[in-house]
Amino acid sequence: MGIEKLLQDYGIPYVTESEHHHATTGWINIHCPFCAGSKNFHLGINLYQPLVSHCWRCGGHSTATALARILNQPVEKMKLLIQEYAGPTVTIRKKAEEPRVSILPIKFPQPYFQHLNEAGKKYLERRGFDPEKLEKKWKLKQTGPISFLDKIPYGNRIVIPIRWGGELVSFQTRDITGKSDKRYLACPIRREVIHHKHIVYGKEEKWSKHPALIVVEGVVDVWKLGTAAVATFGTAFTMEQVLTLSRIHNKFFIVYDNEPQAQQQSRKLAVKLKALGKKVFVETVDTDPGDMKIEDARHFVKTLLKEVF
Repeated sequence: MGIEKLLQDYGIPYVTESEHHHATTGWINIHCPFCAGSKNFHLGINLYQPLVSHCWRCGGHSTATALARILNQPVEKMKLLIQEYAGPTVTIRKKAEEPRVSILPIKFPQPYFQHLNEAGKKYLERRGFDPEKLEKKWKLKQTGPISFLDKIPYGNRIVIPIRWGGELVSFQTRDITGKSDKRYLACPIRREVIHHKHIVYGKEEKWSKHPALIVVEGVVDVWKLGTAAVATFGTAFTMEQVLTLSRIHNKFFIVYDNEPQAQQQSRKLAVKLKALGKKVFVETVDTDPGDMKIEDARHFVKTLLKEVF
């Protein structure tokens, strides 16, 4: 059936790529219920990951929440309806992971602290951050020495909430001891509302205010470079992330680490975004963006964004 059939059956006006300039490849557009008085098909629904939507005016949203507003129905009911119509999601790559509604409720490792402790603060200070400001801006949590979720150990980690469309959809954690063989450890897939490799990390509400976005590898890079940066959670980007990036902006700088594999991936990402009509620049840096000093990072971003004009 598909998301288009759902819109038809429930009488929701929509446009496709050939019918309106707001609709692009891989997306179908409806009027945005989050923008006051919006009647210009600003809200795009991703055909390959139909739980993901993005409005040209007000940013990312959950499709289930959008349909719940339009049809005056519970969000959970809309999630199930989308699943029913979307079925096995069509993907461009045969082995692409499919978006999913979580099998189990999304929650953080247990137990966890609502605020950073001294160990977490010292780790962030060593990375050049102001812990209090960072915690407040990104809603960071922390685990103590003993913390588990689904029998997975998450001890001594900063917990990083991942939000999409204003909703908590996943999380990532960062080891603060330097002793773990897994620096980053993500939320179990069966608890993710939307797979974190189908979206990107950053401040959604700020993206449209920048002349271009800076695509980086990880969350720490985003923290250092600011609201113009978005992270793909590593260099192994997915086609779903390519489509997501294509919806949120038209101009990009790709700033992956200065390693052969990372640079190869940055060039691949550039090719895919250019194929979707985007303006893309690949930048090579001597220092991992996450390791830059704050003042150097600010200067770097300012210099990059000036190149757009």
